Amino acid sequence: MPDPLGYSHLKKSLKQQTCTNPTPKFPRKLKTLLRHPPPAAGEISEAVSGRGEIVVFLIDSENFIKLHLRQSLITNSNRHLILGGLGLYSVDLDSLDKAHAIKPPFYYKSVDGISNSCNGIVLVMSDPPVLYNPFTRGYKVLPNCCVEYPAPLDSYSKTAYGFGYDSGNDDYKVIRVVEFRHEISHVWMASETKIYGLKSNSWRRIEDFPYPLPFLRGNWRVHVNGALHTLVEDPDNMDAARIFAFSVQTEKHYQLHMPPGVRIRGVDVNLDVIDGCLSVVCTIRSRVVIWVMKDYGVKESWVKLLTISPPAIERNDFVKPLVYSRDGDKVLLNCDDKRLVWYDLRKKTVDNVDVDGIPFVFYVEACVESLVELDGRDVVKKQGKEIDKKKEKKENKEKIRKKSTVVLRYSKVYVYHQNRISFLRQLQNSLQDGIDSGDE
Repeated sequence: MPDPLGYSHLKKSLKQQTCTNPTPKFPRKLKTLLRHPPPAAGEISEAVSGRGEIVVFLIDSENFIKLHLRQSLITNSNRHLILGGLGLYSVDLDSLDKAHAIKPPFYYKSVDGISNSCNGIVLVMSDPPVLYNPFTRGYKVLPNCCVEYPAPLDSYSKTAYGFGYDSGNDDYKVIRVVEFRHEISHVWMASETKIYGLKSNSWRRIEDFPYPLPFLRGNWRVHVNGALHTLVEDPDNMDAARIFAFSVQTEKHYQLHMPPGVRIRGVDVNLDVIDGCLSVVCTIRSRVVIWVMKDYGVKESWVKLLTISPPAIERNDFVKPLVYSRDGDKVLLNCDDKRLVWYDLRKKTVDNVDVDGIPFVFYVEACVESLVELDGRDVVKKQGKEIDKKKEKKENKEKIRKKSTVVLRYSKVYVYHQNRISFLRQLQNSLQDGIDSGDE
C-alpha cells in the first residue's frame, strides 16, 4: 500500500530511537516548545526538524493537552494575567514587563466582561456568550438560550453567568441565573437557572437558586474546588453573612463557614480566590484584611493572610488578591483596577509594578496557559458578517495538507497516517518519558 505521507519512515525513525535509547533525547527547542508553545508556526517547524532530526509529535491529542496542563500546574509555570476593560491584554507573570494586546477571532466589544479562568479558558460574557482560549485562539459560541420563566409584575431581570470545570466528567460548564427583582425596592422575587455543558453543547433547566445573588462587582467569578461561591446575607443575623457554593458537577448547593469574627455591617466584604484557595477580603474604611482558607471546607483552616492600609494603598482602594510569587513570599494585588503592587508578606511592604502598555483602568484575572481545545465553533458574528467557520476550516486544512505532511494549526502539530492508534501510543509514551527525564 502506498505511503504518500511518509508514515513508514516516521514510525521506523521513532522505533530506532526508542530501541537505542528508551528515554529519547529531544532537541532543546522541542523541549522548550512542550513547556512554552510558541505562537509562530515557523518556530514549531524549526523545533521539530532541528539538526536534521525529524521528531514528530502530536499536541492535538487529549492526553498530551492534559500532560502539558498538568506540568504547568505542578511547576507553577506558564502563568499569565488577562486584562479587560479597554480591550483585552495578556501579561506574562514571570516577567510582568509588557501587556500584549489580544485580538479575539470573533466580534468582541470592550464592554463585554471576562470571567474567571478554568484551565486557560475564559467565558466572554457577550451576546451570545463565548468560551475562549486566548492562547490557542480557539473559541466556542454558546447556543441561544431563551428565558422560560414568566416575568413577575413590576419586575426587572438581572442576568449573572458563572463558569466552572466539572473534573468528574471532564466538562466545562456555564451557569446562567436570571433573577427578577422589584423595580422599585429591588427585592429579589424569583429566578431561573440553566446550565450549559461543552460536551453536549446544549442548555438545560435545573433547580432554581434558593437564594438571591448579590449585586456583584464585575461578575460571578469565584470558582474553587469545582464550585461557584457566593456571599449571601444571613437572614437570622443582619451582621453576618454566609458563603454558599454551587457544585458544577453534582449541581447541588452547600454552605461554608466564614472566617472567625467577620461581620458585614459597616464592612465591605467580598469573596475572591488566590492560587486555588478561597479568600475573603474585608475593607473597613481604608484598612483591608485578606483571609485565606488553606484547606477547602475546613472551618479551622481560615488564616489571616495580610492587613494593609494607607500609605501602602490609597484611601478607599478596592483590593483584590491575584497570585503568590514563585517563592510564595509575596502577593500580587490589584488596587482599585488601576495599578498592580507586590505585597511582601515578611517585610509588610509594597512595590509598585510597572507594566508597559497596560491600560489606565482594567479588571484582571490570573490564568494558566493551556492547549485545551474548543471545537465546533459553527457560525459566528464577526464585524457584522455571518461567517461559516466549519467551511473555512475545511478549506484551510485542505490547502495546508497539500503543502506538508505536518499540518500546523494554532501552534499545534497534526500528523496524518494510516495506523493512527499504534503510532500515537508509542509517540505519547516517548514524549512523556522525554519530558520527565529532563535530558538535553
